[in-house]
Amino acid sequence: MRELSVMVSFSYGEKKVLENVSFSAKKGELLSIIGPNGAGKSTLLKCMVGILKPKGRIEFDSINLMDLKPKDRAKFITYVPQSSVSEFAFTIQEFVEMGAYTTRGDVERALRKVNLWNRRRELVTNLSGGEYQLALIARALAQGSEIILLDEPTSNLDINHSLKIMEILSELKGEKLIIAVMHDLNLALRYSDRLILLSKGRIEWEGSSNELKPEILEKVYHVKAKIVEIEGNSLVLADI
Repeated sequence: MRELSVMVSFSYGEKKVLENVSFSAKKGELLSIIGPNGAGKSTLLKCMVGILKPKGRIEFDSINLMDLKPKDRAKFITYVPQSSVSEFAFTIQEFVEMGAYTTRGDVERALRKVNLWNRRRELVTNLSGGEYQLALIARALAQGSEIILLDEPTSNLDINHSLKIMEILSELKGEKLIIAVMHDLNLALRYSDRLILLSKGRIEWEGSSNELKPEILEKVYHVKAKIVEIEGNSLVLADI
């Protein structure tokens, strides 16, 4: 089984943002990174994909991704940023083709995976927030990388599109290694195979959703918390 191994630290000048963050992940799992604002979650993804230059190592199947040129790194890892509206009137197909530019990925397959193939000639500027997030995922799929990093893929989406996004990511984990930064703890608990809880640039806790305890959340988020089971799914209830 091909494995991603990460051990990084990162600072903005004198300010430490990530300190000895170390973990591994394998294809076939959906790994969610959770934690309060300012914990370093988005910074960690940007370090992994090469937008930022951390200290340490990022290896996939014994290949040091940090040593690769961007074009070569793109064959292994891709990044889906937080959703924002496109300012340019590309068609959906043209927008997704940008992901396949350097790696010659399969655009049609990517669009069919998110159910946008039949709408491929529509303008991406006319998509709703949830539909635009699907287009971003399709663009990442078209790149053909084995690792997909997503920064808050359900941010500001309605519950219908949030669930649709998470269902697609759950399906993709059979063929990709999926790592997502998640703010919605309940979606993270429901769909993740494993969770990493970041706090102040360090890993505070790591494990499966059924191993997460209220006292851990209380320590990091500074709220009173309960975790209850409803129809087989864990649900976080919190109070200030």
